[in-house]
Amino acid sequence: MKSLSTINSNHHQQQQQRQKTCPNNAMDDDNEHLIRLLRLERDRLIQRLQYESAIFVSDKIIAINGMNINDGFILIHCIYLSKQYQRAAHLLQHNHLHEMDVQCCCLLVKCLMKIKKYLKALTIIDSCLKTRFDDSKWRVPLLVLRSEAYECLDNHIDARQSLIQALEQNFLCYEAFYRITHHHMATKLEELDILYKLIMKSRSERSKFIRSFMTDFMIFFYYIQLKKYDKPDRLIVRKPFQLFAKNVDFLIAQAERHFYNFDLIQALEITSMLIEQDPHNFECLEIHISCLLSLERSIELFKLSQNLIDLYPEHEISWYSLGCYYHLIKKKEVSRRYLQKAVTLNNVFAPAWLLYGHSFSDDGEHDQVMATYFKASHLMPGCHLPLLYIGVEYARTENHKLGEKFICTALTIAPEDPLVLHELSVTAFHSDELLKADRYLRQALRALKYVENKDEIRIQYEPLFSNMGHIQRKLGRYIDAIEFFKKSLSLSPNNPSTYSSIGLVYCMLDKYSEAVDYLDHAHGLNRLFKRDDVTKDLLDDALKFYPDSIQLPSGQSDLPDLNQKLPPWSDSDNRIELARNLAKQSTLMSNNEKQNNENNDDSILMIR
Repeated sequence: MKSLSTINSNHHQQQQQRQKTCPNNAMDDDNEHLIRLLRLERDRLIQRLQYESAIFVSDKIIAINGMNINDGFILIHCIYLSKQYQRAAHLLQHNHLHEMDVQCCCLLVKCLMKIKKYLKALTIIDSCLKTRFDDSKWRVPLLVLRSEAYECLDNHIDARQSLIQALEQNFLCYEAFYRITHHHMATKLEELDILYKLIMKSRSERSKFIRSFMTDFMIFFYYIQLKKYDKPDRLIVRKPFQLFAKNVDFLIAQAERHFYNFDLIQALEITSMLIEQDPHNFECLEIHISCLLSLERSIELFKLSQNLIDLYPEHEISWYSLGCYYHLIKKKEVSRRYLQKAVTLNNVFAPAWLLYGHSFSDDGEHDQVMATYFKASHLMPGCHLPLLYIGVEYARTENHKLGEKFICTALTIAPEDPLVLHELSVTAFHSDELLKADRYLRQALRALKYVENKDEIRIQYEPLFSNMGHIQRKLGRYIDAIEFFKKSLSLSPNNPSTYSSIGLVYCMLDKYSEAVDYLDHAHGLNRLFKRDDVTKDLLDDALKFYPDSIQLPSGQSDLPDLNQKLPPWSDSDNRIELARNLAKQSTLMSNNEKQNNENNDDSILMIR
């Protein structure tokens, strides 16, 4: 919509062009002079953002001159900017201005959207698009408004189609592409398809100069808005666009990519730098808050939350930030209250929906978890994460087949996401489909090969290597299992369960010297962090086959069946607690034997 200053400067030209005015009173020369002075004063007030005073002067102009499109629009626009939406809508409809001018029609639709009369807004938009106005430049804002109305009515298919039509009308309508990507209306492949078709259409219609500059310019900024959480990736900038390396939109896209690649420190550095320059950039704040939550920086998160609540109590980012803080300090019920407020203010705000579901999952409230994730999946059809979490939740309740069905649906949306492939491998493992589990995890590990230096793989991917080791052990590929477990150790060096796993595999290979080393190290770590009797028993049994010269006294328990199922498979959110469910029935030790074992603890730790 044109600015008020533009409308005022072209007032006399518009009056000659339109010649569509309501009946007005006859004016003599003195009245014309007075109206001219009042209009000049009104324009000055608008330029100084004094809308209430401008409304007063505009009302007096209409009292003298009568209601007309130009003066009426300026008056009602000032009323709209003063947030008197119901009054503005009434004046437009009462004077039938929306039937005479498309600009007034757009303003009426905006007023109706503000007072949540979405069906009436859609009726007016469709009437304008079909019958009333032939001005093509106004079709784009009307299509964007129609998309917003459809989205408020939960009709996401028609909302997306309206935005695509707006982009086809005007390739430079950034707002339309932004809504498609940030409201998760399309999958990554669908986003690329939309972008490709727009590029082809734009290049066929525009001149050579525009094709070489404006089209490539918009393609670059559209491309960096595409989904970044569907697979690990890096943002590569071609030479002509390196002049935007310090641009805010580019830096936000780069920070978002770092965040989804689990490079949290780098992402936080970029967002912190941007917030110093522009502390109230909501798009940047969304990533910044997520980084603080992931890095467990509760003090910074609390200060930021309180500041946002004071400044923007009607924006979803403020309540999301406060919900993140209470989630971090384990006050889940309070957290859910604020997250619910955030999704009420913006029902397509993905981070709040996902964290809202996670808070129920942490408390084991299965029904609420499923309801939240299903709602999020419906509101964000282009986002695979709600479907993934639905599948994981079903798997937690031992319904692996149904869980696999939802995770496979998530895989169709994000076929290269290693976390989705990992969860599919988990369900296959629990269903005793080991070869299938092996295939999925190998695909996940191939997706991580985007990094040139393999040492840059993040610790968040450690369960992939650990679980791959378990699959290889179950398949009898013991050497491969050890290699994967050692890679897991390189990512998480102090994980006692991984040491126990390696020790168990060495026992299967009859290499008891190496087995005792790893089991002893695991037992030492367990004594520091937690008690693990199974690892201790496994160490005692392995020592039976250790060389006699350093064999320690032991009880009469037999070596466990090493081919039995190793402890539970780990999910991506939790570490594996190895040997927790190892099927073993041992003879109870006598009180004297227990005392001997306690006295020998220190000497067992010194074997290594």
